Amino acid sequence: MVLHMRPTLVSTVLLSNAITIVAQTSTSCPNPSTIELKLGNCTILGPEQADVNSWGIRIGVLNSSGLCVVPSTVVNTTFLTSSEICGDGQMVDVNGITMTAAQCRSRRGGYITRSSVPTAPTDSLDQQNQGWIGIKNVIQFAANATLQLLTETVTMVEGLITDGQQSTTSHLGLASSSILLQTLKGTGQIGALSWGLNSGSQSVEFPRDGSLVLGGYDSASLAGSFYEYDVVLDKLNNRICPLQILITGLTLNINGEVVETIVDNSDKLAACIEPYDNLFRLPKSDLGRFKDFYTKYTNSTAGALNPSDYKSTLLNLEPGIVYPKPAGAFNASLRFTINNELTVDIPHYEFERPLRGLDENGTVVLDQRNTELQIYGSPAPEDAPVLGKAFLSQLYLFVDYDRMKFSLAPQNLEAGTPLPKSSGGCPSSGTDTDTDSHTNLRTGLIVVGAVLGALLFLLVVLFVIHKVRGLPECLVVAGTWSRKRKQVKDPVDAEVAAELQKPNGASQPGSPASLRAVDGVGGAQQRDPNPQALNQPASPRNPAPLGIPVSNVGRRAAMTDVS
Repeated sequence: MVLHMRPTLVSTVLLSNAITIVAQTSTSCPNPSTIELKLGNCTILGPEQADVNSWGIRIGVLNSSGLCVVPSTVVNTTFLTSSEICGDGQMVDVNGITMTAAQCRSRRGGYITRSSVPTAPTDSLDQQNQGWIGIKNVIQFAANATLQLLTETVTMVEGLITDGQQSTTSHLGLASSSILLQTLKGTGQIGALSWGLNSGSQSVEFPRDGSLVLGGYDSASLAGSFYEYDVVLDKLNNRICPLQILITGLTLNINGEVVETIVDNSDKLAACIEPYDNLFRLPKSDLGRFKDFYTKYTNSTAGALNPSDYKSTLLNLEPGIVYPKPAGAFNASLRFTINNELTVDIPHYEFERPLRGLDENGTVVLDQRNTELQIYGSPAPEDAPVLGKAFLSQLYLFVDYDRMKFSLAPQNLEAGTPLPKSSGGCPSSGTDTDTDSHTNLRTGLIVVGAVLGALLFLLVVLFVIHKVRGLPECLVVAGTWSRKRKQVKDPVDAEVAAELQKPNGASQPGSPASLRAVDGVGGAQQRDPNPQALNQPASPRNPAPLGIPVSNVGRRAAMTDVS
């Protein structure tokens, strides 16, 4: 069969095929899954016991009661409180205060009954949780319980907390080899070994809920660019501390004015970010300085109170620096500079508040007669500073164990409904979703470039042949281009031939078919291949991410106790 094809038709067909190639190769894979959990006030109703009034993430445990858990980088295994923790011999806290049964339940965020969940061996837990055994906790029991994370369930080995006073609620293990993250990714419930934390606020004046995203981060919680640092596997002295930063500046500000410089660039301070802790933990010398500052700027003559001084009023879960309410307001805030690049202000309502704790019924109460600074009242073990949720109240934390990086970004304090975004890639390739899309688009452009190049070359050849030989058509025969002259065989053709032989009757060749030059392919907006780099304009206060690794240089280190 012989087909007649003009150059314009050839160009149309080939260009259509090229566009089809681009459309197919630029299609990205579906966005991998994430799990978003609410972080905030956690209440568990007790039909036969006092209600649990705690703070954290509420999860379910199959065949047992629910629990309030808090994200922790101390452990890789999730540790659940068991009923033994509020049994005989466990009712006196680390400050020597005897708790009621209701206070113990709320302090622990509830507990499960060990006999109601499947048992598991403890053989591997010591090796997986060096941070746990480092604070002299003995792992006596383990479970293979099924946890309910909103609409998702996960079954894995958990450690059980049956004794000790070094922790409050259950630990949701999110250290660098997190069993939870590995299990969820292995079952396809999340697409990456990563998590993002909006810690919310436990302030009295402006409390707000937060969120935890497993497998990604919450884009709605961001108010600026990420600043990226290395996840550290080496211990900082005796403390497991994967999220280390270098404090290069710390000032005490009153009414917006700097009144005291606590850390400067000549005396840097290494610190651990730990979302399990609520308060700041400071070395002994810095702790003493803050007490002096409080007395100086409030004209207070009363000394700091011990937990035993107000035990008849409430049980303080993490005792900060507590003073009788002064006549003059402190109104102080803290300004941190991290690695000489990220500056964050901790406002006064996050730094100080009325004393808060649990009454004898396990209910949260305020004591307006006393003021508590959100700095742990005892020196940090090993003089290692720790930055807890009071610090994270102003920053969004994203941890990506696939890349062994973590990032901090200014937090959107008015974030509404979370908008989780996965940091993972296509399940089949294991690469980043945005990078995969970018690579596909680039491949498509290469293909279409090659097709268009061949098309233009072909059209040039046809045009030259047409000009030289004067024939208006090309014949496509069995896929091969060939040229044939017309044969005059009938009277009509003879007349035409005779007409062409006339002296001035030479036919004028018609104009060649117009060719459309294709300069390139446009209109395809490339997505940022790095999920940690947000589309935020750079500015002196909000520069683009620098990716500077955190140095281990610091003047003090490590922590062996978590409460």
